[in-house]
This record gives sequence, structure tokens and C-alpha cells, in this order.
Amino acid sequence: MFDVDSALDDLGNAGVIAAAVLAVLLVALSTYGRRLCRHPAVRFFVWGVSIVFLPLTSAILSALLSRVRAAKCKSSSNAHAPTPCDPPPPPPGQPRNPDVQDMWTLLLWLVLILTVKCNANIAATAVTAAASTPGDGDASIDGYRIRPPVQNLAEYAWLAYLICLCVPVATWLGHLNIAIFFLFSALGLAKLALKLAAFYSASGSFALGKNARLIAGYMEQLVVDGGREQVPRYIVMGEKEKHVEESPQGYRIKRDVLQDRFSDLVTLTLDRVWRLAEHGDGILAERAELRDLCLSYSLFKILRLRLSGHPLANAGSDEALSFVLRGMDSSGTSRARAVNVDRLFRVLVDELGFASDFYYSPIPLCIFGGWCAALNYICSLLIIVGAIAVGWIYHREIYQDWGVIHYTSYNVITYSLLLTVVLVEAWEIVAGMCSNWTKMALLGHYIRHQSMWRRSSCVHAALTAVMHLRPARRWRDKLGQYSVLEPRRFRRRIGLLSELLYGSSGLMMSIRVSPLVRDAVFRSLLSSYRCGASEDSAAARRVGGKVDSAMYGSQKSWAWDASKRSSNTELILVWHVATRLFEMKTMSASPDMIAACHLSYYCAYLVAAVPELLPDSAAWTKRRYKEVSDDVRAALGADYCGDGESTAERYERLVAELSKDSRDMVLRRGAELGRHLVEEYGEDVASACRILADFWSNMVLFVAPSENGNGHVQAMAGGGEFITIIWALLLHAGITTRPPNTPGGDIP
Repeated sequence: MFDVDSALDDLGNAGVIAAAVLAVLLVALSTYGRRLCRHPAVRFFVWGVSIVFLPLTSAILSALLSRVRAAKCKSSSNAHAPTPCDPPPPPPGQPRNPDVQDMWTLLLWLVLILTVKCNANIAATAVTAAASTPGDGDASIDGYRIRPPVQNLAEYAWLAYLICLCVPVATWLGHLNIAIFFLFSALGLAKLALKLAAFYSASGSFALGKNARLIAGYMEQLVVDGGREQVPRYIVMGEKEKHVEESPQGYRIKRDVLQDRFSDLVTLTLDRVWRLAEHGDGILAERAELRDLCLSYSLFKILRLRLSGHPLANAGSDEALSFVLRGMDSSGTSRARAVNVDRLFRVLVDELGFASDFYYSPIPLCIFGGWCAALNYICSLLIIVGAIAVGWIYHREIYQDWGVIHYTSYNVITYSLLLTVVLVEAWEIVAGMCSNWTKMALLGHYIRHQSMWRRSSCVHAALTAVMHLRPARRWRDKLGQYSVLEPRRFRRRIGLLSELLYGSSGLMMSIRVSPLVRDAVFRSLLSSYRCGASEDSAAARRVGGKVDSAMYGSQKSWAWDASKRSSNTELILVWHVATRLFEMKTMSASPDMIAACHLSYYCAYLVAAVPELLPDSAAWTKRRYKEVSDDVRAALGADYCGDGESTAERYERLVAELSKDSRDMVLRRGAELGRHLVEEYGEDVASACRILADFWSNMVLFVAPSENGNGHVQAMAGGGEFITIIWALLLHAGITTRPPNTPGGDIP
């Protein structure tokens, strides 16, 4: 006979198990961040799980509550004097129905999931705003309308309603334990409200929400004023409404504020920071890297205005170019003091680290400051304490061997979720204390109140200790590597997960950016503007101008037919093939050859993995790359990587195969150029290595200027690209466009 009660029990247990599976998935995906959720299918799955979980949990709780009430009514109606056949009543304090335990287990899961999920949703707000269309009004970030996840407030309101429904049937928990559960649930709501308040406050502030428009106006002021300072007066921090006036052209800094050397804003401009670092005796003088951190933060604000679609007022500025060519330092590039290229690129990496945090950090550090940050840390600490207390309440077995959770599997899920919340909140505290955003906030207070802080040795020691903490690196500072001729040599072993996290670039190997690569790129930039600012207009500046292959010999047919116009993608692939053939033949390990090979493999990686950051159409580049790679596979057959073959034999076979008339034009010209380099520079390998290093460093400089700021922002989600560093370097030098004649065009 069909047992209705047993069927209902099985259905209820199945519902709880389904809720448990969804809870684990939702917490895992929310905790991991948005890097995984860039894939459309994964985003749809996360959205579906989020939509389903709350109604499913509510339905299960309602069903459990109905069963508890029905069981209570049945017990009351069947009450009679006990007989020897009746089972003994449950001991005092023991729960009368396991459904009550499942009910409170689900409630705890719901509280824990909302705590984690709300953190993830708040962190996603900046990215959502940056990806949306520009909106009107001042309640925005960089001119984009904000849509904070206020639905989480409704979810907490529904959670409160569910808790109120379940409290009357769980009097056995005790008033103190229920109160602790209430407080723990309210902490997540308090933290959500704090973050929403901080976000709205930041949206309307000139230090964050309106900062891009303010910096755009201020940069125009600098250009009009024609300042000749060794260090530009870029704003680091301290922007307030009292410093700003609105004009028909937008926001401007008041003239009297700029002239007042004791105003809050002027004391935090970059020239002030430089003087404190070079002539003071405080922490800025003791640690020069803090001066560079201030520089990175000010450059990040300029980068933001560009990413927000504002024009760069100092594009083509001789002062901006000169500042970058000096290595972003106050000293010139004299023989006594050359440019510290490593320091220059470290400044740029820290700048892009600020940008990565701003757009993609799972912790919205940029919106917190002062007491708001302190309250956020206190909330996180209280949530950790509350999670431990609730875990102890649910675990202790004081009810005649009955805990609140009566299944081992439920215990595993519950304590896994509790541990996740503890780790997430602890990580938020640690990451916040170690972050460069916190350092900049403390440095701002230090510069404003330097005399007071320096009188206290304890404050100075504490500040010094915090400054020694190293933040988590969101910028990889890696160089992707790939070869059209040897694709498997540069493939990662992990496939699906890497592609899901990083896109197609995740399938390819990467290496640390070598100092040799940095030196080669900056050397090419100096060579392009050896005499300082160009006499030509900004549009005619020849950054990367040495890409023209005719500069490297008397035969213009090395790589191109002068009567045809060709693409940048094809030019990259031709020289990439030639560079690999030359490397294979000469086996040179000179610094120039190492830099040339690293950049050659990197440009091939850009073509194969991130074509949207190159000048040509991304769709066309993908198609052209596939045609070339398919032709290489057809030319080399099954022995694609040349296993069991000497280097010399492999070189001869590759040149012979790639030079056939049936091969793709790119492969034929690459083989021709590689053979020419080997034959003409067989006795002077060093010169050929310098030619290749110059070519590839100029190629990177040429393709870097771009209007595709969104492409660079998207690349930050995967850890960033080296070409974004070069893009930022040229941006701060006032170089925002490529030369009018493309390298694939007619060769003069």
C-alpha cells in the first residue's frame, strides 16, 4: 500500500538535497569571482541558480512548516492517557520533529549564502556600471549610471519573514540561541547597507564618482597654463567639492585653490609629494617606493578618464613626452643618471593594478575610506565571530544526543558554508589592510597631518608596518608566448578550465616579462624621440616607425611587395616565421635575441589569442590566423613539432616546405626573410639580433596605441596583457594614435 507520509518525507529530503547542491554551487561561483563567470554559459547558469535557490528554499521551508503544524495538530487531537503500548514521550528539551531541524538548517544555509552572494553582487556593481551605456545625472561612476543590487535588500526582508515564521516551532533552541542567530543574520544586512551607502556616497564624490570628469577638466587647465615643472602637477588625492567649480566646459579646479600651497588639494599634488620625498625626513623620504605609489595612483586617474571616453587634453604634449622619456622622474637622462626602466615599468604595473582592482576586485576597496572602511572591517570581524558562535550552537549535543543538524551530509555542507563565510570575511580584512588603496588613504592622512603624525613614534611605527605589507597581485605582469610553427610547444596541459578562466589565452604558455624586453621597448621609444619632443604634430609622430622592413637592408622585398598594401597581422606573422627560422639556425642566446624571441612569440600570441587588441579587425585577424596555421599544418604534416630531428635539418626542411609556391603568401615571405637574414648576417649574428630586437620592440610600440579601452579593461579580468602596459606608457607620453602610414602600407 502506498505510504503517503513516507513519500512526503522522501520528497522533502529530495528538496533539501537539491537546495544543498544549489547552495554549494552558488557559494562556490560567488566566492570565486567574475573571472570564471565571463563565459556566457556560466553567467546564465549562475543567474539561473540565483533565481531558483530562494524560491526553492522558501517552498521547502513552507512544506516543512506545514508538516510540523499538521503533526502538532494530529498529536493534539489524538491525545489520550498513556498506555503500556504507547512509546515514551521525548525527553524535555528534545525537538519533537526532525523537520524543525531541517527547517533551521535551511535557514542557516540561506543566511550564509546571502552573506557571500551580497559581497559578490556589490563587487560586480562597478563592472556593470563600466559596461553599461553612459547615463545622465551625477549619481554615477565615470558618467555611467549605477544599478546597485538593491534586490539583496528584498532577499534579506524575505529571509526575516521566513525566520519569524519558523521561530514559534523552535522554542527548544532557547531565547539566547535564537537571539544569536538573529544578530548573525542581521550582520550581513548591516554590511550590505554599509556598502550600499558607501557606494552611493562614492558615486557623488569628486574623489571617485565624478573624478574622471574632474581630472579631464584639470588636465585641460594644465595644458592651458603651460606648466614647465619637471614633475607635472597631477592630482593624487584630496579632491573635494569645495575645490571645484562648474563651467560650461565641465568641472574645473578653482584658481585660488591651485595658487594656495596650503590647501588640501595642493598639498597632495604630485609636486608636493616629490618635495616631501626628496627633501623631507618622514616616511616618504625613507621609502622612495611610496612616492612611486603616489605617482601610480595619479596616473591611474588619468587612465580612468581615458577608459571613460574622455579626450586626453595633453595628447601631443611635449611636457608629457619629456616626463615619460625621463623615466617619470624629476631628473634628466644624463650620463650620470640614466632611466631606471625597471622602476618605470613597476610604476605602470602598480597603476594598472589600481585599474584592475577598480574594475574587477571581488572586494570594492575603492569605495571605502576613513570611518567607512573601519566599520566594514568591524562588520567582517563580527560576522566571523557570529559564524563561529552559530556553528557552536548547531554543533553542541545537549539535546539527548540530538544536535540541530541530524544528518552527516548536512553537517558537512553546513560547516563548509560556515568555513567559506569565515574565510571570505577574513580575506576581506587581510586584503583590505594590505591593499594599495589602504596605503594611499593612510598616506593622504600622513601628508595632511605630517607634523602631528611625526611627533608620535607609535603612529609612525604602525604606519611603517602597514606600508611594508604586500598586496595581492591582480596584475600578472606576464608575457604570453605562442608559435605558429610550433603550437604544441606553447600549449598548457590544462585545457577547459584555463580557457574558461582566461579565454583562448588561457591555453597558451606565459612567462615573466624579462628586463631585456622592457629595456628593448624603452630603448626603441627613446630612439624614436632621441631629441626629445618631435617637431611634427602629434598625429605624425612616428612611434614604432621603424617597423618598415626597408630600414633593415637594401632589398625591399624582404617581407613585402612595395606595390601592395598588406595588413599588420600578416606583417607580424611574416616576421614571426622569419625570427623563429633565424633563431633555429643560429641558436643565438644574446640579450637582443632573447628580447626579439620573447616579443615575437608574444605578438604571435596576440594574433592567436587576443586579436581585439591589435589594429586589424578581430574577426579578420582570427580568420587570417586560421588560414596560416592550417597551411602550416598541411605543410608539416603529422610531424608538426619536428620531434626526432636535428635543428639544422629542421631549419632546412621548414624553409623548403614553407617556400613552395602552393604555400600561403605569409609563409613564403617569412621563409624568404628568414633565409635572407641567415645568408646576409651569417658572419655578423649580433647585427641581425639587434635588427630583430629593434623590429619587434617597434612593432609593439606601433600596435599599442588604440581607442579600444574596453578591450584593455576586459584583458584586465584575465590578469592583464603586456601590450596594455605599453598602451598606458604611450598614453602618459601623449601618444594616443598610430602613425598615419601603417607598416603594412607602401614602403617609401
